Amino acid sequence: MSGGQHQHCIACGSNMQIFIERISDDRYGCPGVYSIDRCVSCGHMSTAPRLTEEDLPALYSNYYPRREIDFDALEKEAALVEKPFAGLRRWIAGTDNQGHYLAKPGEKILDIGCGSCLSLLEMRKLGVECWGVEADPNVRTIAERYDLRVHIGNIYDVPFADQKFDLIVLNQVIEHVPDPLALLAALKDRLNSGGRVILAFPNTGSFHRKLWKERWINWHIPYHQNHFNRNSFALLARKSGYDVGRIRTITPNLWSVLQLKTSREQRQEGKASSTWSESGSSQNRPSFIQKLRNVAASRGARLAGVMLGLGNRALDAIGQGDSLLVELRLSAAKN
Repeated sequence: MSGGQHQHCIACGSNMQIFIERISDDRYGCPGVYSIDRCVSCGHMSTAPRLTEEDLPALYSNYYPRREIDFDALEKEAALVEKPFAGLRRWIAGTDNQGHYLAKPGEKILDIGCGSCLSLLEMRKLGVECWGVEADPNVRTIAERYDLRVHIGNIYDVPFADQKFDLIVLNQVIEHVPDPLALLAALKDRLNSGGRVILAFPNTGSFHRKLWKERWINWHIPYHQNHFNRNSFALLARKSGYDVGRIRTITPNLWSVLQLKTSREQRQEGKASSTWSESGSSQNRPSFIQKLRNVAASRGARLAGVMLGLGNRALDAIGQGDSLLVELRLSAAKN
């Protein structure tokens, strides 16, 4: 693989150097070997070679686990948002690292990269008007079943052209985007006055990334094209004409359980992980959501999850958590 020193950082413009020389898809077995380059100044990281927007539909359709959809599990998961103490439960579990939970009833929300549409179903239950954008064509089935307003494609198609939004959410999305500067620019005209953009994405400045190094689950090659830390994303946002509001870290306990489980697996290029893949008969196959729950509920995992959760909340408190949650508003000069 050619050296990353010929590239420049998208956040600050400095030179990039190879940080990890060889890395591949250790979840779903997409073939190919990649490297990760790191900025010598701000620490931003990127995957090389880069994908393009045109590469994404086939990649996600062929390898991401939405080909088999368990609608019952999806509906049960969405129903939890209305349960008593739902917010407290999310905080304890570290699952409040999702921007749509900050939406208010009556607001108009666009969720870019809405995935399984769980967020849209949750927002509907909470009285929020919502729309979604998703590159994975498998999601069309979900949207049609629940009569959800979902555009299959990307934001550059200018979906829902006559609609502006109070909040645009990108939950674990911007790291997947080949050109995050172009994406942030495309959002500006879609915001109402005073509107916000809230993003959640993995944090390369986290304790877990430093501890697990090349085995960190959130490298997630090649699906993650950019790998941000707190500083590098703030630089990118300001470069795009946004003011950066609150930034905090949140670590889902399930991520830590999965990190421990996958760390024991033998990695093999082009081979799917037994933890993440949907191998086996499609008959009565659990949904991806249920699969993750099964991992978390396995013997020993519950206790480990509690202990990890205490550690994760402590890491979040000092800004060392595994996921960043960032609020942006348009700069005053840009309004």
